[in-house]
Amino acid sequence: MAQFQATVRLYDVVDEDLRLAHQTVEQGLRTAGFRRWQIAHIGLQGAVPVVRSRPRQPQYAGGLLIVAGAAWVLWVLWMFAS
Repeated sequence: MAQFQATVRLYDVVDEDLRLAHQTVEQGLRTAGFRRWQIAHIGLQGAVPVVRSRPRQPQYAGGLLIVAGAAWVLWVLWMFAS
């Protein structure tokens, strides 16, 4: 059986401070029957951290194929000329 990982945002956790909110979420997860879990972040609503992806690196595969093709053509022509 496959195992999956989920990211869940809860907006209805209302407590006096961060420690109590953490305990409330832990208790809710235990009550729901989840066996393996980890609380990654708890913060004030509206202060949800923004996940920023890294900019993609340019891919040079097409340019490499063009250079390799041109080198092969020049090599073949040089072999015929010799």
